[in-house]
Amino acid sequence: MLQMRRFYPGLKEATMKKLKRSITLIEMIIVMILIATITGAVAYNYNQSLNKGRVFKAKETVSIVETILSTYHAESDKDGNQIANDWREIVKESPLAPKDIKNITKDPWGKDYRVNYIDEEFIVTSEGLNTYEAKSRTR
Repeated sequence: MLQMRRFYPGLKEATMKKLKRSITLIEMIIVMILIATITGAVAYNYNQSLNKGRVFKAKETVSIVETILSTYHAESDKDGNQIANDWREIVKESPLAPKDIKNITKDPWGKDYRVNYIDEEFIVTSEGLNTYEAKSRTR
């Protein structure tokens, strides 16, 4: 209080209290801005980590589904196109499918995988993965 009187000798006691409160308010605003900036940076990095996890899960699931369908095709006498049409049931019933995956027929973005049988090979694609990779290439 004495220091403020030295800088502002003509101020009354009530005015000095208001001046002191406004300085505290400015400090609080600065702290809130810093907290908001740090929170934004953390949220951005968290979102990037989630997307990397989704990409990994989608690629692994594509590999697993292709392996299951190729194995099923080698063991059965069904046509590849017929297997590609019935792939959901085949994959769900397969002992090779991981039991901890809740829904192996959907990608991490919630969209169905697509299965095609081309040139004696099963091609599994994920619309969510393709969209994410296209967006990340344009950045």
